[in-house]
Amino acid sequence: QDPPVLVTRVGAVGVLTLNRPQARNALTPELMDQLRHAVKTLDDDDAIKALLLTGAGTAFSAGADISFMDRLRRMPQQQIKDQVYDSFQGATRALRLCAKPVVAAVNGAAFGAGCELAVACDFRIAGNSAVFCENWIEMGAIPPLGGLFLLPRLIGLERASDMVMRATRIDGPRAVEIDLATLSVDDADLHQTAMNFAKDLASKPGAAMAAVKQGLRRS
Repeated sequence: QDPPVLVTRVGAVGVLTLNRPQARNALTPELMDQLRHAVKTLDDDDAIKALLLTGAGTAFSAGADISFMDRLRRMPQQQIKDQVYDSFQGATRALRLCAKPVVAAVNGAAFGAGCELAVACDFRIAGNSAVFCENWIEMGAIPPLGGLFLLPRLIGLERASDMVMRATRIDGPRAVEIDLATLSVDDADLHQTAMNFAKDLASKPGAAMAAVKQGLRRS
């Protein structure tokens, strides 16, 4: 069975690919644990200067796996804490706190926890058919993986409120208009554009990049 996260290296860029295309890269605790460990491994690798996160197939990630969400409703409180905070928040936190720049190449749907993963990255390069959606409200939940903190800082309070309170869907071109994404490109050009973007970041001095990222977080 293929691993749920593929890790490859292209020069100084570490590529992380969510690898459940048959499930539109729906996120499970196992996948998120592997993603967290993979990010740490690449962050500790001196030969890697930037990370690129994307999804196999037609979606970046459709969100948390439905079967996991069903199990979550029946879990005792401590198990929910372990699953959500350790696995899911652990992965988004690893992306956010990585000392190296992280680029999300968003292909297709980035819903719920998938949107939160993209928002946790430093940059988002979107395909024109990409769709960002914080659809937690439709499940009677709130974005638990950093979106409530990060989205208002990216796109402003009112637009973040619109995304979170109304589960508004944002396509690639609109994402650029509201500063949710840096670039929106033809789907066929997405991977190469995102790779070139990551390679440019990887060419910058690593120690300075780590200090810049820390300073921006503190600000």
